[in-house]
Amino acid sequence: MHPDLPLGALVSLLHRNHFIALNSRLRPFGLSAGQFPILLYLSRKEGAPQEALAKHFHLDKATIARSVQRLVNDGFVCRRIEPGNRRAYGLYLTEKGKEIIDRILGIEACWEEELLGVLPEGEREGLIRLLRTLAERSMQISGTGGEDDRK
Repeated sequence: MHPDLPLGALVSLLHRNHFIALNSRLRPFGLSAGQFPILLYLSRKEGAPQEALAKHFHLDKATIARSVQRLVNDGFVCRRIEPGNRRAYGLYLTEKGKEIIDRILGIEACWEEELLGVLPEGEREGLIRLLRTLAERSMQISGTGGEDDRK
């Protein structure tokens, strides 16, 4: 690898290779790396509307709609009309969706362990903390974030 790659290129390499590894490991389950975060989000916030996913992941509504539709078609997610607003739909994990969560979390944990395994144990937490700080700052600079997504 060229030693003068800018920070953005290094982050891009990590992201791209993460997607490649996840796609390979999720394919046997009929899932892709792009669907992975949606399932995790819904495991924490069932009933969320598609708009909440788009906002949370800083993606356009069409991109989220395609991923959600595929998850619905494949039986991992279902849409339900929300009580009190018959025009609003919430997204919920199906039994199939709930059953896959632990497996995909395990796949992600293995990838992270493989990646971080080259670092001394004491440096791992520091790296993650620094990356989190840089990600938050990048959202402030670009105007794409700032609200607390941990809620």
